Amino acid sequence: MALMGLDIKWGRNINRFILCGKQRYSGTLLNNPCIVISYRKMHIESIERKTAVLARPTLKCLSQVATINPTIGCSHQCAYCYARGYSIYPGDGKVLVYENMAEKLKKELPRRRKLPKYVFFSSSSDALQPIPQVINLSYELMQTLLEYNIGINLLTKGRIPIKFLDLFKRHKKLVHIQIGITTLNRNIQRIIEPYAATPGERIRNIEQLCNVGIVPEVKLDPLIPGITDTKTNLTALFRVLQKYEVNAMGINYLFLRPFIKKNLYKSLRKTSLWEEINAHYQNGSSINLLAEKSRVQALDVHYRKNSYHAIDELAGLYKISAYVCGCKNPDITEEPLCDINWGKHFQDTPKQKGLFASQILTEKIF
Repeated sequence: MALMGLDIKWGRNINRFILCGKQRYSGTLLNNPCIVISYRKMHIESIERKTAVLARPTLKCLSQVATINPTIGCSHQCAYCYARGYSIYPGDGKVLVYENMAEKLKKELPRRRKLPKYVFFSSSSDALQPIPQVINLSYELMQTLLEYNIGINLLTKGRIPIKFLDLFKRHKKLVHIQIGITTLNRNIQRIIEPYAATPGERIRNIEQLCNVGIVPEVKLDPLIPGITDTKTNLTALFRVLQKYEVNAMGINYLFLRPFIKKNLYKSLRKTSLWEEINAHYQNGSSINLLAEKSRVQALDVHYRKNSYHAIDELAGLYKISAYVCGCKNPDITEEPLCDINWGKHFQDTPKQKGLFASQILTEKIF
């Protein structure tokens, strides 16, 4: 039986440990032997949601999309995560769970004059963090929405539990899943996404979704130059995705802010990866993300443009089409393409014809 979280009592204190991985462990800490990759102390705190459950993010691609974040903070602790720089971020090793969110949603929906066509999980956390309170809350939220005939768009780097697969199977036409994955290399993944699901577990997600009749998209975001955007890395990934007939993916490169750079350095400083990343951004661009006030450090626009096209061509060999969102590439395209591509699953929204909008690309680049 897979262990997702464990309360361990020491005197009057209760420390929560997140268990993830595949190393056999037996000792006084646990009553029975189990399979563990790693464990770490996590502080899980229940809080009340004061404002409406369905929120609207500032990013242009999500500005017309209702979103739900079941938590503040995230146990995955990805080195590149932009949400770790938010003022409300509770700090590493701490997750705040909205204990009243499910009941609040059940009261909120009947009062709404117009229900959303679909809801996005999640813009600044992951609905499938390996924490029982989060898993149970996310399930109840999704179940409620589906009962109201409201679609679910889930982006996750976590493991999808069986009960979610059963729920999704009953509501196939209302469910759109995106699996965040950029590499099959466990050594790279454990450095940049230390507590997220392993690449193998994410491929297993794809397999299980296909088994219940749902072919997910994948999200290669963020790609890290020289590390996860190499032909060798992507070819290995695309071959596996083709096996499960995955035919669509979103791609975006990593952008840097001071706190992201700090977290990456902290995670990568003992490896050669940091020098590889830093070298690529030395001649990069300073851009404003759409709907964001602060500027970010991005890769050179020509590097991104050429790489996106090369990745699209490589993916095409495996019958996978790619799209890039203007929110993270405003100097290439201004179209909020995430909304366009997600929306087509729930309503009659025109599908993007190619990797970029050619007219905007011409105006911006040449």
